[in-house]
Amino acid sequence: MTYEEIFELKYLKGISTQELLRQYPDEASRVNEVALLDIPENVLRDMIQESDVLFRLIALKRKFKAIF
Repeated sequence: MTYEEIFELKYLKGISTQELLRQYPDEASRVNEVALLDIPENVLRDMIQESDVLFRLIALKRKFKAIF
């Protein structure tokens, strides 16, 4: 499952993060990352210590910015 598909299910169809995790347990890391897109970028920078994860989240946030 792609980030785009998870984003569509969560934000466009309104499925909760918990329901997505229950339906797609193998995609837990992607579901959790998409769920973090609601958080402002400056807060993400304070919360996330791993730079690769932080950069991936910021890139996703910018990619989906038009939809937010």
